[in-house]
Amino acid sequence: MAQFPFQFRQFPSALQDFAVEMENIFDQVLNKGQSSKDCSSEACSQNGCSANGACEAPATVAFTPALDVFEDQNGFVLMLDLPGVSLENLKLELLEDKLHVSGTKAAASLADGSVLHRSERSTGNFARAIRLPKQVASQQIEANFKDGVLHIRVPKVPKPTSRTIVING
Repeated sequence: MAQFPFQFRQFPSALQDFAVEMENIFDQVLNKGQSSKDCSSEACSQNGCSANGACEAPATVAFTPALDVFEDQNGFVLMLDLPGVSLENLKLELLEDKLHVSGTKAAASLADGSVLHRSERSTGNFARAIRLPKQVASQQIEANFKDGVLHIRVPKVPKPTSRTIVING
């Protein structure tokens, strides 16, 4: 899951990019579910079992949408590329400190008699989880979906100002 701002550690930008990419890779691997070899009766009751007793993984994620994060003095702007996704197939949830974007991108339908020779565009289920920093106003998050790009505005909590307090005596 992507994090921003980049915590307290200050890596040079190349190392930070590498750390974030490794974090995303681990998340993708861990979100695939349990293998059938690790099936316990409790896991089977939660995930469902096939006729042969093997656990089936939860809905698989076919791809993770690309994400850009911008910051200004008022907050953060997240932009996710979701070309070909309809608004009806898109879901945005805030669970604790993580913003979850998920949905389905339908495959293009072929005309009768057509043969698919190459398919490079991602289709199927997608998901992305973004951990939000503590200093955001989560109740005021806004989202807009236009031209295949999901824009999410995450405002910052205003910094407290200092003032002198009069002491009555």
